[in-house]
Amino acid sequence: MLPYAPWLAWIVPFLGSAVTLVLATTQAERSNQVAIASIGLSALFSFSLVPDVLNGTPINTRVQVPPFEISVLVDPLNVVMACVVSFISLLVAIFSAGYMRGEASIARFWFLIQLFIGGYMIIVLSGDLLLTFIGWEIVGLTCMALASFWYGDPTKSRIGLKTGLLLRIGDVALLGSFLAIYASAGTLRIVDLQQNTDWLVQLSQSGILLVTTSLFLVGVMGKAAQFPLQEWLPDMLRASPSCFNALTECFAGPFLLARLLPAFYKGYTSGVVELATFYQSIIWIGLISTFVTAFLAVSQTNVFKLLAFSVSSVIGYMLTALGLAGLSTDFAPGYLAGTFLLAVDAFISGLLFLTAAYMAYMVGSDDIRDMGGVTSKLAHRGIEVGVFAMIGIPPLSGFWCTNWIQAVAVDLAAEAGKTGHHLLMFSGYMAFLFLIGTGVITAFYGLRLLWTLCGTHDSGAEAKTVKRAPRLMHFALLTLLLVTMLIDFTVPLLIPMFTRFLAPIVGVPFLENVFDVGWYLVPSLSTVLGLATLAVGIYPAYRIYLTRNPVPETLLAKYPLLTVLHTISVNQLYMDAFFHRIARHVITFSRAIHDCVEGGLNRFTSRLARHVLSTARSSYKHLEVEGITRWEIKGLNEGFDVMVQNVLSLAQWAYPRLELQRFEGFNKIVPRGITRLTEWVRNLHTGVLSYNMLAVLGGIILMLVAVLFSVRLMEGFP
Repeated sequence: MLPYAPWLAWIVPFLGSAVTLVLATTQAERSNQVAIASIGLSALFSFSLVPDVLNGTPINTRVQVPPFEISVLVDPLNVVMACVVSFISLLVAIFSAGYMRGEASIARFWFLIQLFIGGYMIIVLSGDLLLTFIGWEIVGLTCMALASFWYGDPTKSRIGLKTGLLLRIGDVALLGSFLAIYASAGTLRIVDLQQNTDWLVQLSQSGILLVTTSLFLVGVMGKAAQFPLQEWLPDMLRASPSCFNALTECFAGPFLLARLLPAFYKGYTSGVVELATFYQSIIWIGLISTFVTAFLAVSQTNVFKLLAFSVSSVIGYMLTALGLAGLSTDFAPGYLAGTFLLAVDAFISGLLFLTAAYMAYMVGSDDIRDMGGVTSKLAHRGIEVGVFAMIGIPPLSGFWCTNWIQAVAVDLAAEAGKTGHHLLMFSGYMAFLFLIGTGVITAFYGLRLLWTLCGTHDSGAEAKTVKRAPRLMHFALLTLLLVTMLIDFTVPLLIPMFTRFLAPIVGVPFLENVFDVGWYLVPSLSTVLGLATLAVGIYPAYRIYLTRNPVPETLLAKYPLLTVLHTISVNQLYMDAFFHRIARHVITFSRAIHDCVEGGLNRFTSRLARHVLSTARSSYKHLEVEGITRWEIKGLNEGFDVMVQNVLSLAQWAYPRLELQRFEGFNKIVPRGITRLTEWVRNLHTGVLSYNMLAVLGGIILMLVAVLFSVRLMEGFP
């Protein structure tokens, strides 16, 4: 790898955002060049990591930043996601340079985009969960800022607030799970958590394992836009100037789950059976989300909202595969199916979003009913390749990926049936049926999108003025189309390469060559039923949106049930109304708290103030105004005057009697007495030797008497 590549892959975008901030006031038009250069360097550093993963064991580099330690992890899963994210980011940056041309706030746009990509690269390359959470928050905050990029529009500014609030639900839950993991394991290093799973045992013994895993799953759901936290994504994609940011942010959820899933699986196989509930929750959240969001995509007329629900549905497939992997005896099939779909769908969804943005730019509208007037062959090929891959037309990637996950579900059910685990068998078969049913809906709304945009019927959009897209947009879309086509048509070759690349994680070989892939996926029940359901979804879409016989309005008028379902889908299960009702209840509750607590404090302080004021008025009345009647003083001022006069009278009385007669008299007596004593002593010094010797003898005698007295006195003490 290039020197310091795993660090520079995420540091360079941050440096680019700092340079963009400097250029914002002087050369804002050059900010797109800085952004493309920084993202391109990030992609270069990411791809330079591939040989190291192929040649050896994972690399975990740590740096001490007292009091913390941060680390990056170079292993197969991290490198795959880093390459996918950085490459698509580069193409979208080139696309956005043309799409955002002439935007007044272009420097702010590139500043946020580079922050987003830097944060996302932290998520996919981090070696510890602390750094992962930092990147997680950077990505969420930049998405919120991009959702309200055009804050002059009140609707879009509210979308930014909505995005931030819904993402915070998952973020707070994820932080709680990380804190619980740290309290149990004493570390947040991913390698340490995978190698030693005693922390799972400790969490189980303390009774908070299910709470911890539930919080972790809510964090994944929030970022992955899974039901019921999916509502931020369609509005975010519709309001954001760059649809890529929220698209890839969704993939951070399944990536983080795949990142920690080997550790959870190791704990499960070592005897922590409570994790079975965790895996069941993953499966059912994925299944419900993939079905519900596919249903919501059916009636959307905004192309970005339709594709947003499509992405949520595909991520539901990923979560289902990862949950099935956790419950299976063989971890590899489900894990590889989920992570392979994660890597491949980034290109498919990226192609669909860029093509939709390309067509919306040309017609000046993101309504699919207005976009049918675009006759660009490039746009049509992009929609066709993306839709055919999404709905699973053989031999494109969607066919192989969906069949793979469905096969894992059937294998789990069969395995559970042999061992007598009926609940597990039920989950496996229900997962298979949900995925089959979702395939019908996906085929319907995918072809609805295709034939509405590229059909031959008169959509009314031909009368619109179609402007020419810049060359940068054309180049980026063409490049992504070619890369996606290459991936789509070579999936049977890519699967063995992918499984070998991720072998250090799964530990066992699986689908090692093209023949294994064909034998595992083609002659299976999932293939037969998948093609049948594909036909079931294609036929009504063909009749309604291509031949226009019958037209949708006629069907809705004829079948009331369809009208009800259409209304529910258009209103997105009334989730917005539900969240608004929750918000209103929260506001009502907060107002009640304000009235009880804040209002109570206000009443208490008002009452206290009234009592203080009343006391002050009473004191003023009795002391200052009426005076103290006992001493016949009219007010405090007169009281102070009387007090001063009394003190002065006392001083005048005490001065001659105490100061002059006593203290001054004593001071005069003392020097006179000392003078007389000195004169008497002087008279004793006559100079006669005999007198002096007699005085010495007298002094010695006095000293002896004093010593004897002292000794006698000391003998009296114990």
